[in-house]
Amino acid sequence: MPAFGPNRQLSRPTLKVPLVQLKPFITPLETALSRSALVPHFLYTQSSRYCSGFNSQQLAVPLIIMEPELQGPPKDDTCGEPDELALRIKWGPSTYPVELTPESTIADLKQLLFQLTDVLPMRQKVLGLPKVSGRPPADDLPLASLSLRQEQKLLLIGSREADISGVNLGQHESMFVVNDLDVEYDADDMKTDPATLRMKPAHLRRLERRVTSTEFRIINPPRQGKKLLVLDLDYTLFDCRSAADNFNDLARPGLHPFLASVYRFYDIVVWSQTSWRWLEAKLTELSMLSSEHYKLSFVLDRTSMFEIQSWRGDQQVSHEVKALEIIWRKFPERWTPANTVHIDDLSKNFALNPQSGLKISAFKNAPVTRHNDRELFQLEKYLTRIAERETDFTKLKHKQWKRYCDLYNTSTASKNQ
Repeated sequence: MPAFGPNRQLSRPTLKVPLVQLKPFITPLETALSRSALVPHFLYTQSSRYCSGFNSQQLAVPLIIMEPELQGPPKDDTCGEPDELALRIKWGPSTYPVELTPESTIADLKQLLFQLTDVLPMRQKVLGLPKVSGRPPADDLPLASLSLRQEQKLLLIGSREADISGVNLGQHESMFVVNDLDVEYDADDMKTDPATLRMKPAHLRRLERRVTSTEFRIINPPRQGKKLLVLDLDYTLFDCRSAADNFNDLARPGLHPFLASVYRFYDIVVWSQTSWRWLEAKLTELSMLSSEHYKLSFVLDRTSMFEIQSWRGDQQVSHEVKALEIIWRKFPERWTPANTVHIDDLSKNFALNPQSGLKISAFKNAPVTRHNDRELFQLEKYLTRIAERETDFTKLKHKQWKRYCDLYNTSTASKNQ
């Protein structure tokens, strides 16, 4: 009997025959194969032993010889490869377990995701796949060539056709007027006063734990004399739910010119309410980690946030916050409330430091809104002007940032007349 080696089952048509029916033919088959340089391969499974892919000219169809009485795999744990590649796909709040054969392509994966989510393959963007020669892998590439791990997590970005067709120019303007999940903070309101919130014993304990546990992975060292700009990512700089043929079409209009301009005055930090894995993938796809015109100092993710109890009207609510004190205590010689601005589409994220928070409109439904969105162009003017003119940002009311720009423009126009 020739020595057999493990291998995957071939994709060619296969004939499965019970072992008992083949016993009269086993000896002639062995003789024929022993005279050939081509060797059949065995693939072991939990319940049976297979001999698949008899690649011999004597056989028109590959055979699988089944031996049901054999229980369990052989002791040699090097035999065989997994029949299925198990992946976990996160889309919005849901996570979908999927299984495909290693020979399946990315197109097959997208077709399966379409069946699960109703997001058309053409609208799907799958983050977390290894790049090929610095570019996203092509749809016809087999998954086996990407060295994916079992149970690896990937992120799907894309919208259903029904969700897209239900939005038009007349509707999208009202999408951002009210966010009933947000909590507006006003230092004059004692219920939401940041000092009152901060001094709660439970909040203090959580803050101290985050100050101790937060690891700062410096990408580019802070620069002497620069102010600090903390930026949210999802819905502030990037539409994380829509789909586009080009990933950069999901970036807020003017993103890279905005960052390049403010970089002259500010060290830039991205703090996102998501895990580092997805945060890094998004920043990479947006080319925010490789720009020649600006640099990120470091990045923080959700693990640096903690939950507080606050108020929405007369109702007490719980939500997570981005406490800038974590950064200020790490870099006390660099940054303080006097030279820090935090940009976010949710004001609840800066509940403990509203004097540093600047809320802008959420950037959603990018295929429609990107043609008219000018938020970053206006914001660049405001951040540049206060960096040049103001020595203490705590004296500013960032809530009136657009009015500040209008007053500056009026004053400049009067001087020029």
